[in-house]
Amino acid sequence: MSETDKKEEDPKQLLANEVMEEMGLKGKPIMNKILEIIALIGTDKNEVKDAYSQYKKKETFANEIMAEVGLKGKSTRIKVMRIMDIVGWDKKKIKTSILRSTITSRIEHN
Repeated sequence: MSETDKKEEDPKQLLANEVMEEMGLKGKPIMNKILEIIALIGTDKNEVKDAYSQYKKKETFANEIMAEVGLKGKSTRIKVMRIMDIVGWDKKKIKTSILRSTITSRIEHN
């Protein structure tokens, strides 16, 4: 049996493929994220779909804030999403936290 046959027989992989087909999604990074969600939540298809939808909503909001601040990159988006977990969905608080975390020089007080 080849390695690809083993992956297809994995129930988590089958569920991820099914969710991706129903939601019209494609790509290896999306597959990996759905498999990660399945590992955290379990194999309830509706819960997996809801969790992925929440993740996508959060990612879109993070991209919007990054565009406003003028930042790019996947690692920055992940940082913004972590900040959102801490401070909530308030744009002003998120922007302040991003700017504080990206200060390159030390502020010295007299």
